Amino acid sequence: MSTLISSATKKTMIITGVNEAIYPLFPEITYKKNKDMMILNSFGAVITQPYGCLIRNIILAIYNELVDEIFIIGEMESKEVKLNMSDKIKEHGVSEEILKTINYIDVVEHDVINWLTGPQNIEDVIKKNKDLIKGHPLIPKSIPVHAYIANPETGEYFPV
Repeated sequence: MSTLISSATKKTMIITGVNEAIYPLFPEITYKKNKDMMILNSFGAVITQPYGCLIRNIILAIYNELVDEIFIIGEMESKEVKLNMSDKIKEHGVSEEILKTINYIDVVEHDVINWLTGPQNIEDVIKKNKDLIKGHPLIPKSIPVHAYIANPETGEYFPV
């Protein structure tokens, strides 16, 4: 016996940065009501690993929360990806020796600061995320993946 699931119970997933000023644009971009959205946040809207925590959350949401559409929405001129991590980390007591050790053992491709700050071009980030999600073997090919860059100050947005 098959159970029909009403489209009202299905969710649209939005993967975005941490600046909530962009949230008012989501209904306009997705054509969905807030109650039908599930928002996952990541600094700079970056997905760093195909089998990391964020992808795991995306996969679990697809299967457990009935996600039937994904939007990746990055912020134009995001301050998130422009953090000066090297100085900030050192100000909080992480020594140059610790950074050199992490780089030496190569857990993050020889550059821990670059790993933390991530890519600087938001369009490249969004394209890479879209390709990663669309090509992931555990994500159903039937789920559409859309990508946008938005400006919360002007209300403008465009597809990537």
